[in-house]
Amino acid sequence: MNRHAFRSLLVALQLAVAACQCEPQKVYTCDAAKCAGVCKNGMCVLSTGGGAGGGTASAGGAATAGGMATAGGSASAGGSASAGGFASAGGSASAGGSASAGGSASAGGSASAGGFASAGGSASGGGVASGGGVASAGGAAGGFFVDFDGGWQIQVPPPNPALDGGNSTTQHLGPGANMSSTTSFGGALTGSGPTVVYPADGVIFPPNTNRIEFHFLPSSGQTLFRFTFRAPSRTVQIFTTCTAVGGGCVFSLDGAAYADLVPYARGTAPVVWDVAGVNGTTPGVVGVSPPQHLSFTEQDIIGGLYYWNTAGTVMRFDYGFPNAPPQTYLTGANVGALTCVGCHVISRQGNLIAVGKDIPAPSAYSTLRVQTKQVATSTGGPLTGSANFFSFSPDEQHLLQSNGSSIQWRDLRTGVLRSVTSQGTMPDWSPSGASMVLARPGFSLGFPAPGVDSASLQTMRFNGTGFDPPTTLVPAGGQNNYYPAYSPDGRFVLFNRSPSNRNSMDNASVTDAGVPDGQLWAVPSGGGTPVHLINASAPGGTSWPKWAPVLHRYSGGTVMWLTFSSGRGYGLRLTDNQRTQLWMVAFDPAKALLGQDPSFPSFWLPFQSISSGNHIGQWSTTVPRGPCTGTGQSTCAVGEVCRSGMCQPG
Repeated sequence: MNRHAFRSLLVALQLAVAACQCEPQKVYTCDAAKCAGVCKNGMCVLSTGGGAGGGTASAGGAATAGGMATAGGSASAGGSASAGGFASAGGSASAGGSASAGGSASAGGSASAGGFASAGGSASGGGVASGGGVASAGGAAGGFFVDFDGGWQIQVPPPNPALDGGNSTTQHLGPGANMSSTTSFGGALTGSGPTVVYPADGVIFPPNTNRIEFHFLPSSGQTLFRFTFRAPSRTVQIFTTCTAVGGGCVFSLDGAAYADLVPYARGTAPVVWDVAGVNGTTPGVVGVSPPQHLSFTEQDIIGGLYYWNTAGTVMRFDYGFPNAPPQTYLTGANVGALTCVGCHVISRQGNLIAVGKDIPAPSAYSTLRVQTKQVATSTGGPLTGSANFFSFSPDEQHLLQSNGSSIQWRDLRTGVLRSVTSQGTMPDWSPSGASMVLARPGFSLGFPAPGVDSASLQTMRFNGTGFDPPTTLVPAGGQNNYYPAYSPDGRFVLFNRSPSNRNSMDNASVTDAGVPDGQLWAVPSGGGTPVHLINASAPGGTSWPKWAPVLHRYSGGTVMWLTFSSGRGYGLRLTDNQRTQLWMVAFDPAKALLGQDPSFPSFWLPFQSISSGNHIGQWSTTVPRGPCTGTGQSTCAVGEVCRSGMCQPG
């Protein structure tokens, strides 16, 4: 075939491919007039093993554009293949090899553009490879193809509607209160009410949060307090004295009082609450705070949250055991680090974790099986390397990794590492597997770095053998956009933005509280106008936003959840920039699509230690646990006990 004919053939094939593109995760059949099949990974593919375009096929082979295939082989554009080989554009292959554009291959090798490969090697551009060589430019030559078959699907827990309380009222005695406390609030409502400090008005919680602190400043002379929570069909009152913290008082809604309220407020209209105060010794006039509002989603949050603390360990909290404390999951000793473990990512299913060791410059990393904490292996050996950022594919078979400058793609089955882009970092693989999002720095330092400046956000479509050239999702525009993350339904990309273009590693102080003007934004993953998460961002200093992999119902519709790190003050317990903590917030996708602020006020995650800095909350749908025998700690890790043959939080 001459060069002109070959170029014409390539153009025809490219047009055919373009006609067969489709939008992922849409329920429709591809246009049969253009290409047969169904939509997978953004491409119309054959739903059976038949042939198209005038080709002939037998014994399960497939052929297009006049090619011929037998015994499971496949061919296109006049190529021929036998015994499982693959060929296109005139190439020839045998015994499982693959070739294109005139290349030749044997014994399982692959070649393109005249290259030659043998014994499993791969080559492109005329190169030669043997003995298991590695392909370049992000793709695998020949017959390599990855199909995620729709990818990972968002978790929608079963309905758990609110109970009917019959408009009843119950009362509980908190710390320092007694039965006479319940009769101390009969005076005139003319006093000054307590000032609520935390939580913010309008916050939403998952029902199995199980403990919420309320911070307030009493008015002069007030020593006894009554909290009143009014759900649609149940009112709960708690009487308590002041637990002094930071110049004010803290009350914890938990235990019996929490269980008496929340089942009647799941997914309902907001609970209206206030706090009243009197002098407990000589009760007189009563002061009541302005009414506040809080809500609960209908379903419990599920899965696990893995986060890093400044002691250099990865902590784990299992929402299946919401009353148990978090565990120290990984230490430096678990992975052979000199001092600590740090940057980490968990697969959505929760079976694999990639964790960096020591200084992120870039740091050496290991990929572990979560249940056993053992290094995962492939046919090429242990899955290790050097990188700062990671993202697992939806089937847990592939890993995107970045050293802060470039992005590579590792096949976790074979260990083969392929280049994706030489300028990009912070990759996140979409739930469908059809694309990834990344931060592209405005300029390159010429060497790996953990932070970015002047970064835009880009997406790269996955085509089954590699990633297509990038498309800009969010231009830099004189700002810095970083830490992108796909929503669990794939419709949005969440990210941090510094309007002043501060480096993503800049901190407000030595406490590592995050970029001072770090904000939370979201943009439709297919493109559109970004929307500022104003409620969640205030008062600034947000970092490392990550989604929880669930969709919940509440009275106003549906919400998703996200966590982030922030050095903001926590009520009366922490002042601004004193210590970085993990915060959680609900996200309303319907509002986001209308261009409105989709976020609600955020809340402090109550299981974390307030004495350590906590960062990079990574979610999984499940927490794999190892088997055990006996009772007590037995063969389980520290912080776990053996129950029903499984290691569980102690």
